[in-house]
Amino acid sequence: MNARSRYDHLSSHRNQFLDIAVECSELTLPYLIQRDEMRPSHKNLRQPWQSVGSKAVVTLASKLMLALLPPQTSFFKLQIRDDKLGTELPAEIRSELDLSFAKMERMVMDSIASSSDRVAVHQAIKHLVVGGNALMFMGKEGIKHYPLNRYVVERDGNGNVIEIVTKELINKQLLPKEFQELKSKEGVSSPYGSSTDDVEIYTHVKLDNNRWIWHQEAFDKVIPNTDGKSPKDANPWLVLRFNSVDGENYGRGRVEEFLGDLKSLNALSQAMVEGSASAAKVVFVVSPSSTTKPQTIAQAGNGAIVQGRPEDIGVIQVGKTADFSTALQMMQTLERRILEAFLVLTVRQSERTTAEEVRLTQLELEQQLGGLFSLLTVEFLVPYLNRNYWCCPAVVSFPSILKIWLHRLSSLVSMHWVVVKTVSP
Repeated sequence: MNARSRYDHLSSHRNQFLDIAVECSELTLPYLIQRDEMRPSHKNLRQPWQSVGSKAVVTLASKLMLALLPPQTSFFKLQIRDDKLGTELPAEIRSELDLSFAKMERMVMDSIASSSDRVAVHQAIKHLVVGGNALMFMGKEGIKHYPLNRYVVERDGNGNVIEIVTKELINKQLLPKEFQELKSKEGVSSPYGSSTDDVEIYTHVKLDNNRWIWHQEAFDKVIPNTDGKSPKDANPWLVLRFNSVDGENYGRGRVEEFLGDLKSLNALSQAMVEGSASAAKVVFVVSPSSTTKPQTIAQAGNGAIVQGRPEDIGVIQVGKTADFSTALQMMQTLERRILEAFLVLTVRQSERTTAEEVRLTQLELEQQLGGLFSLLTVEFLVPYLNRNYWCCPAVVSFPSILKIWLHRLSSLVSMHWVVVKTVSP
């Protein structure tokens, strides 16, 4: 089965998750997630009637970004597991190891700081908050992000990824010459008409014998020189989920958990905006038996004097003040509930607001995320650090004596990442 057929087959299991993700995006950031329609022209997006959802998503994404990849701060530590060490290392060797590991940590941090990874990671975190799913590819030129409508995934019974298929559009001029001629000779037409030069490119990634292999296809044929492979522990394809559910190939977003509140707030905001516009409209009425003509009132300037009786002239009033107050109170309740759920702090403004009060408020809000950081650590931070670790030049910069000791202890020593979770609300 070719990559296109495999993508079409797996997309049927993704549709329900994509529909919910698009609905969540329409209430928060409409441009973020769209339908699986790859069109060359842009379409007008329907904007929500409130901005609480967008503010909540951006704030939570920024806090998660600060917790996962804090700038100018080391969030991991490379060390030797003492429980795997069968012998005692000399003091000078352990000291040299610690210095070399510290140097490697600095090299990895400098590599992350000099790259554009933070931009792609922040975009992926927003997709995780809204849609619950994101795919990142760590290539030589940096990280590339795939939204949910551009990839499908298959997992085993334990939730481990075993297959990924992505779909994207590129210009046909970037393909080899034999593929450019294939379109005209075999009559393979573009799915978007003859007016566009874009063609669909499918990337098929699968796990085979504890290693990842992938290739790209166009017009159901493998593109030459697009094959790739990597060890299982250093997979450049990172499939991320916000909340995992047993038996589901895709995750659930934070916005989905509060979709009812966002829908209610959006409907009330629309009613309040339209009602306020109607209430702000000023219309004068003149009694039919009045000697004052309506044209006189309409043409009178500010401060003008006209002849007539005040009781013959009135103003139409909506008279919905009490109803507007009820809707406003409900909107404020929903807004407060949404902002608290997305860790948007609203500290009490007073002269006696103490730092301890702020700290307790932050701690209470952090607990709402549950095991989110553990899931992101397993599915993102550890694979991300493994990929950066093996690509870092500091890995091969051990002194000779340390290389000898590491060779002797290769069966006893297990170097691993210790992720320091520095949550900074």
